[in-house]
Amino acid sequence: MSARASSLDLYRLAAPIYDLATLAWSGGAIWRTRAHALEHAKPGKTFFVPGTGTGRLALEAAGRGARTLAIDHSPAMLARARRRLARDRARRGPGAPAIELELREQSLAELEAPEGFDVVAAEHFLNVFRPDTMPAVRDRLIELTKPGGVFAIADFTPLRTDRARPARAAQALHHVIPLGGCSLLTRNAMHPIYDHGADLADRADLQLEACIDEPSFWIGPRWFRAWTFRKLGERPWVSR
Repeated sequence: MSARASSLDLYRLAAPIYDLATLAWSGGAIWRTRAHALEHAKPGKTFFVPGTGTGRLALEAAGRGARTLAIDHSPAMLARARRRLARDRARRGPGAPAIELELREQSLAELEAPEGFDVVAAEHFLNVFRPDTMPAVRDRLIELTKPGGVFAIADFTPLRTDRARPARAAQALHHVIPLGGCSLLTRNAMHPIYDHGADLADRADLQLEACIDEPSFWIGPRWFRAWTFRKLGERPWVSR
């Protein structure tokens, strides 16, 4: 992390309100799409969270026994993640088993992980990138997923063209308002809703295992989606 990047933390204003804002906007659906990745957080497995934000998913994965690495380039976000981790350790008490969670101030471009990870969880991470750069970031995350491992994405549900125009307009507005707010605070990219399932459908090294839409406030429109892909290749538990 360069001194310039560290001194200019564009997330310093967003960090204090991030968790509350995502809860209020989605009625918990954003968290529920992220949490689907936790089904694969098993003891001894390696779990990677890029752009971890305030660290909730990473801490939950580590609490389930996964050896977890979480990175973010925002000191303000990481400070909140570290406070969350400290509260969890205090709650567990001094005699509780230690959890394996490493929080790093680091960009994805700087990460060196030649062995890859059993689970890579892109938790509403890819929507911060422009359409001309997002596919390369997504490809890098797939590269970091071990053969036989899981690549999980949480994002907005793609627009359905078979719906009436008012329904499509409402869904698009629901996407653009928080994206615009984030863009004002953090200079994140403005872009249409990404369809990761369609984009990755023809990749020979991935198999879609689950695609789940979560409703806002449990009863509202299903405008948030979780995709779970399996990275094809030799699985580590297959004997020769």
